Amino acid sequence: MDTEERVKRATEIFRKNGATHEFRRLLRELREQDPVAFSVVEVYVHTERSQFSLAIKKGARLLPRVGSAPYLVWRLLVSIGIAYRGMGEISTGEAYFQRALEMSELMGDKKVISWVKFQIYVTKYFRAEYVQAYKGFLSYQKDPYAWKPHRADYYKGAYALITGQTEEALKLLDSFLENEEEGPFWLGGLELRGLTLRILGKFSEAMENFLESAEGYIGYDAAYAAFPVAKALELARLARLQLPPKDLIRKSIALAKEGSWGEQAAAQEAEALLMEDDSDAAEGLCESAESYMKACQNMEALFSGFTAAFLAWKTTSNVFLRAINLLAPIIPLYPGFKKDPLLGNYLSGVEILLKEISGPNEERRRIRAFLIGECKVLIDGKEIPLEKWHNNKAIRAFIYFLLSPSHRIAHDHLFYLLWPRRSYNKRSRFLLYTAIDTIRRQLGKRELLTKRRDFYQLEDVWTDLGEIENLMRLADAARDPAERKEYLVKARNLAKGDLLPEFLYDKHID
Repeated sequence: MDTEERVKRATEIFRKNGATHEFRRLLRELREQDPVAFSVVEVYVHTERSQFSLAIKKGARLLPRVGSAPYLVWRLLVSIGIAYRGMGEISTGEAYFQRALEMSELMGDKKVISWVKFQIYVTKYFRAEYVQAYKGFLSYQKDPYAWKPHRADYYKGAYALITGQTEEALKLLDSFLENEEEGPFWLGGLELRGLTLRILGKFSEAMENFLESAEGYIGYDAAYAAFPVAKALELARLARLQLPPKDLIRKSIALAKEGSWGEQAAAQEAEALLMEDDSDAAEGLCESAESYMKACQNMEALFSGFTAAFLAWKTTSNVFLRAINLLAPIIPLYPGFKKDPLLGNYLSGVEILLKEISGPNEERRRIRAFLIGECKVLIDGKEIPLEKWHNNKAIRAFIYFLLSPSHRIAHDHLFYLLWPRRSYNKRSRFLLYTAIDTIRRQLGKRELLTKRRDFYQLEDVWTDLGEIENLMRLADAARDPAERKEYLVKARNLAKGDLLPEFLYDKHID
């Protein structure tokens, strides 16, 4: 049995059974007999367990070692792409999927090509480009080479739920669960089915689905277990149901600490929902909603933020407006969630307020950057001229932060963007630290540039480029032609001019 066959066998066993004794024994054998196969499988398992940072680190190191084996390269590219997507680094994940597509085309395997295209459609879903993603899944199911075409039913079900076709969503999810073998993806379908049942008012059934999903993920040692647990705790609090078992909550939160932004946001939500005081819970829920948004988990942000606003409104907490401001840009993308029997009536009551603040939200952000036409940056309303920084590397780094998705870049990647010909080591790191320190001093508020794990991140940012992307998503989701035209006109007005004309000949900006 060669390395490729060993990888296929091990991933299949894990997909079907999780971290069983048989799988652990196989891993030990692979470590001794075929270290490359072991490492490829290890990256895959980290991805399945939502340990995305580990998957990226180990996968990136491993890629040069498997360069002559197309299947192994493809397997790693897909795993790394899924990991980046899971961390909210949507564009980076998409770039890896494009490379995986090129590799699969070289391999000539039409099933593999179709499956990579499926991942690209999933990425559009994570971007909240729901209409385009839905069209992609329809296309996937018509492809004669589609691998497990029923998997598109999961995302079609999500789209039906988002757009208010709740009964249709339940049918699609039941079809998906019937055809999908039990494993992490099946458990995700069960979680989404639980959310659908909640919207239908079937709270006890919904709770059963959430708990079964969470227990299943814990069986895989998956950090994602915190997602269904958070949904179960939210349902228990709002519908006055019995709390999930303490041991289940404890295990899921512990696993989430090893996960990425989304899993940690779910743990934040779970911990907030366990607080007895509504005001304290609202504060914690609002923080978790903000974290969900950074991880591109908009659906979770919506429910966590809704619950924060509701609890804050009950207690006259000042978190109310903070939560509403956070949700305003994404509310129009989820008309189906207004049917929620627990929060729907409340949401209808504040809909007028949401519409009043759902336009361009630059006035509410501490960092406001206009990148199209003349580059202009304001901090708390005061303009800071970049040309007075006297540190070209710091200026470039700041611009890269403004352009990057979620305004977040891994520290080593940022170093190579700025100094592509130098090695990143203990001696050279001071160059990056100097640039970061310059940015913080010029911003005047060190908390506006934070370091989270391996990533530097700008906080509380609005850019005209990001606003255009948001307006395009809203236009894509709008059903009223007049409303769609209004969004497109706003986007066109913002797009007049060249992007960063002051920064010519920078390949990264290009």
